[in-house]
Amino acid sequence: MNWQLTPEAEAELTEAVRFYATNVSAKVARNFLLQVEQKAELLTEFPALGTPTTNGRRLLPIGRYPYSILYRVDEGVVRISAIAAHARRPRYWQTRQP
Repeated sequence: MNWQLTPEAEAELTEAVRFYATNVSAKVARNFLLQVEQKAELLTEFPALGTPTTNGRRLLPIGRYPYSILYRVDEGVVRISAIAAHARRPRYWQTRQP
């Protein structure tokens, strides 16, 4: 099984990495990106790991960072539709296509 980011999720990931690189350190930014990649790989092995939400989607926290991965499994692919920042409006991603 593979995983892929939607354009919105990719933009959120890029924004978060830039935030950490600019405001904390390049090391923290790299570690955040590594954590996201590791969680996505974990989901390819254990796709039911996240907490169920709406429309067949699931939410998985990204360890020590205040973000979660919103995803669904579709035709053998883990489709990540949001890298959801916990500080944003709750459930802002609900209107996104699954």
